[in-house]
Order: sequence, then C-alpha cells, then structure tokens
Amino acid sequence: MSVVACKININGYDIASDSITVRGYTQTTGGVADGPKLFEVNDVIVGSTGKAEEVMLLRLFLDTHTFRDSNEQSVLELLSEFSDWKYKKIDNSAVENNYLLGIGNNVFCVEGWDIQKVTSYMAIGAGQTYALAALYLGQTAEKAVETAIELSIYCAYPIRKLSR
Repeated sequence: MSVVACKININGYDIASDSITVRGYTQTTGGVADGPKLFEVNDVIVGSTGKAEEVMLLRLFLDTHTFRDSNEQSVLELLSEFSDWKYKKIDNSAVENNYLLGIGNNVFCVEGWDIQKVTSYMAIGAGQTYALAALYLGQTAEKAVETAIELSIYCAYPIRKLSR
C-alpha cells in the first residue's frame, strides 16, 4: 500500500514516495512528518514498500552497518547480514519489503533477493504501474508519485522527495 519512484538524472537521482500508512483497515495520511517509507541514514537513501516493522528494523540496522561498495554484490551482502540480524531480533529472517536504495551515485531496486541497478527509472509498491507509466512518459519521480496517488486508492499525499 504505497508507492516509491526513482528517476536517474544527468547529475544524480531523485527518489519520491507517498505518505500513506495502513493499520488493518484504517489509513493514516498527512499526520506523520517523517514516516518509514523514505529516509536517509548513514548516506543511504531508503525508499520502501511493505511492512513498517521491517523497514524500521533496517533503519536501525543501517545506523551501525554500511555498504562496502555501491554495487549489487555489496547490497546482497548487507541484506544477508540484515537477514541474520533480523532473525536474532524477532525470530524472522525474511526480507519481504521492496526497496529502492540510493547508495553513493547509484540506486538499486531490491525485490526479494533480486537486486538490480536502476539505470533510468523504477517504481515499487501498489502504485508502481501508474508511476512507471508516468516515468516512461518522461515525468519526474515526484510527478510519478503524484500520478499514482491520483489513480490508486492505496497511495496518498503528501509526497516526500530525497535527491542526490
């Protein structure tokens, strides 16, 4: 229930997200200043869709761990370490959320254990189809998220954006 979109630009990249959170059958919109979907920790931009529990644990993990390099192998290694660490914390090692991770000058899309470098644009979450269409048509990450918010009942304002 949400959307995160990324657009690679000439001088860097933008990652944008909506702000909806869902608890059971209740949505919360606009009331959280710095929600779990998009944040920066230790020079890593994290955009996530899925359970808040997992992304908040990843945020805690990244406070004390870092990527060795800005490539797919380093992302895989760190997520494997996170999986082990997560298991020790909550007896569940599964990495189930989808992520857009901005590391250095690169962005990686993580879906399960599939890790791919983003070369032009990408979107994840319930609104990803709408966001991908907007990105394909040349729109910004922010406009892609706005499109998903307008067309998907699972996405909501406000839009957050981080850039590098």
